[in-house]
Amino acid sequence: MTGMPEEEKIERDFFERSLEEQSDFLKQTWCNHCMEMDLGMGNPKEFETKDRLWIEGECLKCGQLTVTDIVEED
Repeated sequence: MTGMPEEEKIERDFFERSLEEQSDFLKQTWCNHCMEMDLGMGNPKEFETKDRLWIEGECLKCGQLTVTDIVEED
């Protein structure tokens, strides 16, 4: 335990994104378990905190959790 309070994680609706964005985010992945890129992601859930926006899902090759951070440009 670090003594730091955990930031509140808010779930967003991934499927409110355009179909093009959804497709890109689900294809352009990195799996820390497989150590490979672009294996694909299933069952996506989008989250945000004050300082971060990301998508969590399952690697389509191994089924392990994969996370894609999203950087929104102005």
